[in-house]
Amino acid sequence: MITKVKANKSFRGTTKYVLEKEKAKIIGGNMYGRSTNELVEQFTLSAHLNPQLKDPCYHLMLSVPKNDRTLNDDELANLSQRHFANVIVLSRLQGDESQVKQPDKRIADTKLKELADEFIETELPAYDFFIARHSDKEHDHTHIVASRVNNLDGKSIRTWNNYTHSEHSARLLEREFQLTPVLSSWESKQKAMTRNQLERVEGDGLPGEEIMRRAIEKVAADKPTMPQLIERLWREYQVKAIVSYYGHGGVRGIKFGIDIGSVNEDGSPQLLWKQGGNLNKYKCSFSKLQTELGINYDPKRDDSEIKRLNNFLVSVDNNQVNQQLISTTSPKKAQTITETLPQLTPNQTAELYKYYSTDLQDLLVTDRDKEIAMKALLDDKPAEEVEEIIKASPAGWTADEARALVLIANNKLASIESDLEQSLSEKQRQEQELLAVAVPIAIKLINWQLRETGSNSLRFKYATLEKQGRELVFTHDERGEIFRVAVNRNQSGELEYSPINVGSVEIEDIQIWQKADHVLQQIREEAERQERRQTKGISL
Repeated sequence: MITKVKANKSFRGTTKYVLEKEKAKIIGGNMYGRSTNELVEQFTLSAHLNPQLKDPCYHLMLSVPKNDRTLNDDELANLSQRHFANVIVLSRLQGDESQVKQPDKRIADTKLKELADEFIETELPAYDFFIARHSDKEHDHTHIVASRVNNLDGKSIRTWNNYTHSEHSARLLEREFQLTPVLSSWESKQKAMTRNQLERVEGDGLPGEEIMRRAIEKVAADKPTMPQLIERLWREYQVKAIVSYYGHGGVRGIKFGIDIGSVNEDGSPQLLWKQGGNLNKYKCSFSKLQTELGINYDPKRDDSEIKRLNNFLVSVDNNQVNQQLISTTSPKKAQTITETLPQLTPNQTAELYKYYSTDLQDLLVTDRDKEIAMKALLDDKPAEEVEEIIKASPAGWTADEARALVLIANNKLASIESDLEQSLSEKQRQEQELLAVAVPIAIKLINWQLRETGSNSLRFKYATLEKQGRELVFTHDERGEIFRVAVNRNQSGELEYSPINVGSVEIEDIQIWQKADHVLQQIREEAERQERRQTKGISL
């Protein structure tokens, strides 16, 4: 399921958007109202219990994929109510249990379910909320609109980390309601395929890189040991995984290869090879296989078996039918492996250390070396090579200490990437909220302006709304174009819009359109009063 969550100031704008869709209907909740005005009145009373709260309106959305079974109203209401409860319960957790991104620390699924059941029975009635079903897309989805204020004690629902909590709740509900499982953002960090890649997929099948990525994720699902991963990649998917070692014995890196149908001059298969860090820099390097995918590696236990598998994979013909387990196949005489990562000399590591330490001389040596490791990793240097660079530090780190510093740098980069993803998601949600509020009002305003004056533009205090052909453009005097959308009517005669450009969105933009809607409503009401006065006393 796709999930979104947002806290904002406007009960009226959110409720109006959710309820006044053509195919919207309330399917759950605990509020007596059924119209926008009735619901907003009740929400406002609740918000007065905590006047210091800036964003009292809580808006959550759940979308079930169109290829899933259709849920009836009761099922969808129950699913949405449990989602709301899960998010609130997760927001209250502290310590390790609150670390939902870490399976070995976070609260157990069974315990969370028990807490959510208890919350629904004892505390949920203290929060005003309603659940509406929308059927205006190819798939049904629900909106949960709620007051963050508890009507009994005036305390508010915490929104810290609510996007992560919302994703984790969705994963639990997918299992509980037998829906298609989806990876959370922190579980699936690889980039989507580009348009060119998608075209290649349609014409030629999946690219070799994507086949290898998917094979690794499937084999890693039950967290095997490193030798088991290597064996199963070949046995089940004909993907070769070769581990390379330094002269002193430590692991240098891992590369993956697959036959994509090309041949060498001598007619032998030409494999596509990718270093783990380049195949998918978030998950497929030797260290990330362990930290991100949970692959179990113990050098004393595994190295001899990995080297045996290396010899076998180097010697085996990739196009032979492999019907036997690797462990029972007699490998050919080991061939010499041409290493793709030559070992750095001491002079090279010293030069690289000096290069990456530019502008970092004022830092303490530990902090400096962490920053150097991050810089090198961002340059797509393999983790094993970065370890060698860190060992050139004047601190004289041991191999284990250098490995630990690189692991810390890796984790910090992953955290930064996750925060960036969440920040981008927040920006996208704010853009979507603006368009959802503004476009329907903009259409009504521009139609009113055309009808009253014949003009296709309307001036605001600091901005202009303009109709350009089939496009609506809203431009701020100082910040430029806020949004540009194409507006059309579908076969049913309903207005639809699609964004062409969305600029820098601020909270005031949404507030402007909420005020514009209020002004337009006042104008319409005044026009109706004048019409009634003109027709008063006329005998028909």
